Amino acid sequence: MAKKGEKKHMKRIAKPKAIPIIDKKASKFITRTACGPHQMKGAVPLSVLLRDMLHVAKNAKEARSILVGRMVEVDGTIRTAGDFPIGIMDAVGLPKAGKYYRIMVDWKGRLKAVETTKEDAGRKIMHVVRKQVVPGAKISLTFHDGRNMLGDNHVHCGDSVVVSLPKPKVLEHLKLQPGARCLVREGKHAGSIVTLNELMERKSRRPSEAKVTGADKAEFITVAKYLFVVDSKFGVSQ
Repeated sequence: MAKKGEKKHMKRIAKPKAIPIIDKKASKFITRTACGPHQMKGAVPLSVLLRDMLHVAKNAKEARSILVGRMVEVDGTIRTAGDFPIGIMDAVGLPKAGKYYRIMVDWKGRLKAVETTKEDAGRKIMHVVRKQVVPGAKISLTFHDGRNMLGDNHVHCGDSVVVSLPKPKVLEHLKLQPGARCLVREGKHAGSIVTLNELMERKSRRPSEAKVTGADKAEFITVAKYLFVVDSKFGVSQ
């Protein structure tokens, strides 16, 4: 038979590494992340977040009831789909409960929800992954969560910007340069907050690397694309 559209299911044992579920064999299937702002390999479905990470629902049926009741906000916008992808730096809010969370990564590169304040949930740090010229000679910036915004030529790929939520408005520009404070998203040092010392271009097809200093004052080298520039407030209010 011919293939009829995208897959609608996923086996629990084959889940992406980003989903922090310890017991993979508790059941056979798990909610499959839909197409959206984050890639499947770096996202967790909203219903799984509510049930297995925030523990506000005992099962998928309760999670569905919470979502249908319009009780969950993602980046200031109400979301009702259980398969909506949640990724790094997203702000998840439960306004009726007065709870707000920031999505980060742990030392294994898995997503984790860290409780934060309502004020902090009203802003978001976004990583620039693409820059292009659009009609009208304007600069368009594409961010890690799929958003597109008009910017200026001073913002480069690898930089970050702080925006307000739910209506995105640039509040601050964070450059990827020596002295920048960065979050390591992947690799051996995932979840670490480091200070960038030097960017090192490599020959051939080897990815660019960066020399950084960790919290323990130890220097190490990591892949440059693993770095996510953050501001001085990141990780302080959480």
